[in-house]
Amino acid sequence: MTRLSVTVDAHPHFSVVTLLGDLDKSSAPRLEEKLAELMEHGHTCLIIDTAKLGFCDSTGIWVLLTSLRRAYERKGWLRLAGVHGFLGRLLDLTRLREAFPIDLTVEESIRQVSDGRTASSGSISASR
Repeated sequence: MTRLSVTVDAHPHFSVVTLLGDLDKSSAPRLEEKLAELMEHGHTCLIIDTAKLGFCDSTGIWVLLTSLRRAYERKGWLRLAGVHGFLGRLLDLTRLREAFPIDLTVEESIRQVSDGRTASSGSISASR
């Protein structure tokens, strides 16, 4: 497994969180902590760039789902961009693809945000 790198590019109305490497049981807590920290500081509108994500397991999906719920609770939103590979297959297998607004690229997500179409495809309730 490759280590996970998490970088944040803050914009005035949203932040782009870029993931590079593997999102798994060992790296998921780091991402969860980073996303919670962003939201605590008022960054509740997030684009998660997964284009460079090499692997994702169920723990990673859980972090994304929990973060989606937290963003909605704070009147924000969370979009995924660049979904492919393991993450895409997991979203399909778990039927969670419909829970997330998903764009092909970060640029497409930014266009959606700029056009004011930030609403999700549905709301989700996640509890552990």
